[in-house]
Amino acid sequence: MNAGEHLEVRAVEPDDQLAWLRASRRTFLHPKTVTPEHVEHRRTAWAGQRLTGAFDGDRVVGTYRSWDWPLPVPGGPGHELLTDHVSSVTVAPTHRRRGLLTRMITADLRAAKDRGVPMAHLVAGEAPIYGRYGFGPAVSGQTLEVRLPAPLAHLPAGAQDVRVELVEDADLRAEAPGLFAAVAVSRPGAVRRPERYWDEVLGLAPAPGEDGTDLRPALLARDATGAAVGVARYRTREKWEGMRHDTTLEVSDLFAATPAAQAALWQHLVSLDIVDRLRVTERPLDDPLPHLLADPRRALAGEGSDHFWARLLDVPAALAARGWLGPPGACVLEVHDALGLAGGRWRLEVADGRASVEASTATAGVACDLGALSAAYLGETPLVALAAAGRVRGEPASVARLSAQLAWQPTTWPTHTGF
Repeated sequence: MNAGEHLEVRAVEPDDQLAWLRASRRTFLHPKTVTPEHVEHRRTAWAGQRLTGAFDGDRVVGTYRSWDWPLPVPGGPGHELLTDHVSSVTVAPTHRRRGLLTRMITADLRAAKDRGVPMAHLVAGEAPIYGRYGFGPAVSGQTLEVRLPAPLAHLPAGAQDVRVELVEDADLRAEAPGLFAAVAVSRPGAVRRPERYWDEVLGLAPAPGEDGTDLRPALLARDATGAAVGVARYRTREKWEGMRHDTTLEVSDLFAATPAAQAALWQHLVSLDIVDRLRVTERPLDDPLPHLLADPRRALAGEGSDHFWARLLDVPAALAARGWLGPPGACVLEVHDALGLAGGRWRLEVADGRASVEASTATAGVACDLGALSAAYLGETPLVALAAAGRVRGEPASVARLSAQLAWQPTTWPTHTGF
C-alpha cells in the first residue's frame, strides 16, 4: 500500500470524540491528561459544531472544527456577517506534508460557501500556514505593560460619576454577558461569547480537574443610575524579597460601554496597593490607556501580533454587508483566489456609507489576491500598506481611495472567544 492510501478524512462520530480531543490537545502540547469527563464537558458546545478528523486506520492524526456564528463588521450595530469560525486545526507531526490539512480546510471552505456563508475566520497558531488558503491577518492585538505607580491625568466627562465595585468573577454572571454583547457589536471582529464561555471562565462550570475555588477578583463599574457599564477581571502574581514586593497584576479581561467607565476601571487598577506593574494582553491598537496617564511612557507597548485571520468566501456579499468611510467613488476591483472560490471582477461604488457591487468585464483599476482583501476587510489593515508590499496593484490614487474607504474606527478588537 502506498503512503497515504489508508488515510481518511471524515466527520467525527461520538465514539471518536475522545481520541479526537486527545489528538488535538497532544499536537498543541497540552500538558494535562484528557479523560472521558473532558469530552462530556465539551459536548454541549460541540452539538452545534462540525468536527472533522483525519484517520490513519483507527488512529486520529488530524483534527478540524468549525461552526457558523455572526461576526460584527465595520458599520456599527446592525452590521454583521455570518462567518465560518474555524478552530482545533491540527495534523500530527508524524503525518505532515500528506495533504491532510488541505483536504480538511478546502472541504470546509467549499461547504461554507455552498451554505451561503460569506466569510471564514480563525486564530492562526502559525502565520505562514493560512495564507495559502486565502486567509489574511485582519485583527491585531497588543500587550501593554504599565510601571506603577502611574496616576491618571486625563479623565473623560462622567468618569467621576462611575462607581467601581470590588467583586469576584461569579458576581459578574448576571450582567457581564449582556454588557459584553452590547459593547462588542461596535467592534469589528469581536467574536460573540456563548453562555458556556461565561460559566467556564467565571468558575461556575469549571472543566474537569479545575475546582474553581481559587481567588477570582473582578471589578464591576456602574453609572449614576446603577446600571452596569464596565467589567474587569484580573489576577496577581505576588513576589516578595526582603520584605519588598515585586508584584504583577495581570488583567485578563476589560470592557466598558462608555469611555468614562473604561477610564474608571483603569484608574482603580493602576492604583492598587502593593502592585508594581500591570500587564494586559490582547488590547486593541487604539486602546486609550496610555493617553489617560500623566506619563504615557509608563504604559509601554510590548509584544504585538496578528490575532484573527479572515477569509472572504463571497466578495460581493461581504463588501455590501459592511459600512464604509472615506470619499465617495467607484473602481473596478479584480480579486484572485488560488482556491477558485471567491475570485472575480466587480464594479465597486461607495457612497453615503454604503457600497454597491456588480459583476464587471471592464479593465480593473485595483487588483489584489484574496488574502490581501480579506486582511483589509475589517478596516484595520491599510490597503496602501499591502500595495507597498506588492499584494495590491493599481493606479496609486485608486488604491489610496479604496484604502481610505475600507478604513474604520474604532479598530478591531482581539477578544477572548472560548474557541
